[in-house]
Amino acid sequence: MKRRWLTFALIASIGASGLGAHSDAAAPADGEQFVAAWSGTWEGGGSGKFDMKFERASDGEAPRDVLVGTDGGDYTAKFDTISFTGGKMNGRYPYPLDSQGEIIIEGNFDAAAATGTWALVQKGTTQAFINGTWSVRKK
Repeated sequence: MKRRWLTFALIASIGASGLGAHSDAAAPADGEQFVAAWSGTWEGGGSGKFDMKFERASDGEAPRDVLVGTDGGDYTAKFDTISFTGGKMNGRYPYPLDSQGEIIIEGNFDAAAATGTWALVQKGTTQAFINGTWSVRKK
């Protein structure tokens, strides 16, 4: 009886671990579901257009561009850092209109839209000179 119970427990644990490995392998990487073009607006110290583009490149890296319309002129930048945990995004990119500045961006994404906050900071810091909000919809 003990031997039969041990055999059953061993088979059950091998089967359960196999199912766990299978479901982990099938799960997309965080942020993969947001690979698309997103378009919207920003506000705070002004307002303007705000577009983000996440795409999969042939080398496996995901180019991440942002296009922002401002009173000082439109600019395009690439994220230096960006991460997704579920639908939560955190990122940072250089501010092209001032070489000493960076934009810190945070947001919450779902399948069709995202909203969040941004802050203009001195490079390498987190204290905001100015901040605001943004919202985008999937194109």
